[in-house]
Amino acid sequence: MMAAFLLSYTSIFSQNPQREYRSLIDSSYSALKSDKEYAIDLASKAHQVAESSGDDHLEALAFTGLGYVSYKVRDYEAAYINYSEALRRIEDLDSVDLHLKLATLQHLGMINSKFNNHDQSIEYRKQSLEVAKEYVAKYPEIATEKKILRLLRDIPYFLASEYEKKGAHQTAGKLLVELWEEAEDKSDIRTYARVLNKLGLIKKGNGEFNEAAEYFGLVVSSSETSELHKAIAYNNLAETYMKQGELERSERYYLLALSMWDNLDKPRHTFEAYMGLGELEYRKNNMGASIAHFEKGLSIFNKVEGEPELYEVYNWLQLAYMGIDVNKAKSLNEEFKKLNNFYVKNQTFQREEEAQRREALSALIDKEKQRRVDALNREQFIKEFWPVFLGVALLVLFSAILGIRYYVALRANRALSQSQLKLERAKEILKSADTDLD
Repeated sequence: MMAAFLLSYTSIFSQNPQREYRSLIDSSYSALKSDKEYAIDLASKAHQVAESSGDDHLEALAFTGLGYVSYKVRDYEAAYINYSEALRRIEDLDSVDLHLKLATLQHLGMINSKFNNHDQSIEYRKQSLEVAKEYVAKYPEIATEKKILRLLRDIPYFLASEYEKKGAHQTAGKLLVELWEEAEDKSDIRTYARVLNKLGLIKKGNGEFNEAAEYFGLVVSSSETSELHKAIAYNNLAETYMKQGELERSERYYLLALSMWDNLDKPRHTFEAYMGLGELEYRKNNMGASIAHFEKGLSIFNKVEGEPELYEVYNWLQLAYMGIDVNKAKSLNEEFKKLNNFYVKNQTFQREEEAQRREALSALIDKEKQRRVDALNREQFIKEFWPVFLGVALLVLFSAILGIRYYVALRANRALSQSQLKLERAKEILKSADTDLD
């Protein structure tokens, strides 16, 4: 049936490769949620159409299409190969398609981040930032329409995340602080909330739980913060309080986050909330409830094998099953070890160095926070006492004017006195000369 379907496309659109390609790739994207194999077949067919067209731009576009489909089905190795080939072809074009190049570099950065290749991810993200700047400079109106302007703050945020993951915390901190200030200046609530959540995570990772809760609290307390970022902050608060052993408080925030994730239709984040609830029940020694939460999460989002930070769920499940079903626990342990060995092998930083550098970043954040507090205190002090300052300033100015006038008058009097003395002396000399003549 699929062969007949593809054949009909070829006969209808054979005279127009671009149109045929677009129809096939659009159908591929539409099929991603319902039938991944079908989506891959359609993307491959679209790629074949582009390759036989002799159109260099269409061929480059086709590799990005294959890359995108591979990325969405979490075949990151295939996605990396396709996007790398796309980038090579884009750069060989007589006229570079900036939008296509930007999307390609962004995905290459994301794929490398998945496997902890942070140096390479940073390089691609830096390149994407330069392309975004060039795009905005050349096409300002289109950039606004396509939300390219937003990338000028999004890309530095992801750059900071990559620097933090690789252990370059001072560089990450500098970028985050700059974004913090820029977001406040431009009333960019989205970036402001993201940065505060990131700063809180850094504090949490450094064991500074009270400080972490302060940053997350700023996000949830703002009436302007979006539901998405509030839900992230609630989840972060739940994790923070669980780390402190405040399990009831933690559960309350997990349930708040979960209710918001259900409304937002974010399966991955919903899974994370269930994973937190599962760990919480495990800590309370409620193994049945713990397993139920973990498995509920997996039924909503079962793609944890492609997400290095999520496969820990298999470890928790095998621990919870240990006293209930030993064979089940063993199979889960094997799954966890297989993924753990793969991802640990691909890590690019040492955890001891990571902890030391995170402390340096935490200190930098504290310094910036104190600078802001000091600046706010100075501003409030000036507002409160400005009439006094104004009075003192006027008094000083008035005193200076009087002083100058006095000094000028004094010098004039001295000059006049000296002139009079000289005149008197001249008179005496003349008088003496007259006496001598007599």
